[in-house]
Amino acid sequence: MPAVKKAPRSVDELMRTFAHPYRPHILHVLSKQSIASPKEMAFAMKVDVNKLSYHVRELAKLGYLELVRTEQRRGATEHFYRATERAFFDDDEWVRLPLPVRKGITGQMLLATGAAVSTAVAAGTFEGRPDRHHTLLEYDVDETGWKETVEILADAEEKLIEAKAASAERLLKDQDQRIPVAVSMLGFERAKG
Repeated sequence: MPAVKKAPRSVDELMRTFAHPYRPHILHVLSKQSIASPKEMAFAMKVDVNKLSYHVRELAKLGYLELVRTEQRRGATEHFYRATERAFFDDDEWVRLPLPVRKGITGQMLLATGAAVSTAVAAGTFEGRPDRHHTLLEYDVDETGWKETVEILADAEEKLIEAKAASAERLLKDQDQRIPVAVSMLGFERAKG
């Protein structure tokens, strides 16, 4: 996916693109699998493939996905897509989305995070590496401290994206070195009390 960020998107474009919570989830699935068919995405998301296929086609029309190949399967043609960009919002775009849309997207991402953790714990991979990381910090800050916290998280995200891209280049030469990784970063205001 391109590392270059597009020009700010209008609220209308954001609404057209992300009005349904399947759509950011589709881009999330493709960030893990790189290329997938609607059938594979539906399986990963545990949803009906017919409902999902519509949203895949819409994301393709909007330029967020591109068709990379087709395969004949039992008399039907299976389409395989990849994302052309991440489901990423800068702060200005995020606040311009209506609250119900933001809640839907957040809910889908939290479900995906919980599923990734649960699956790793059940498979024994969560504790499989002695250098794995998990931190929960709960503390109080002032407005400046909040801004510093959010900035640190944004910097960490950029470094993680750079590490992923560098690894992708190395993995082209040696797929046996592939380690599936999940990173979840949350920074939010806790409930008071």
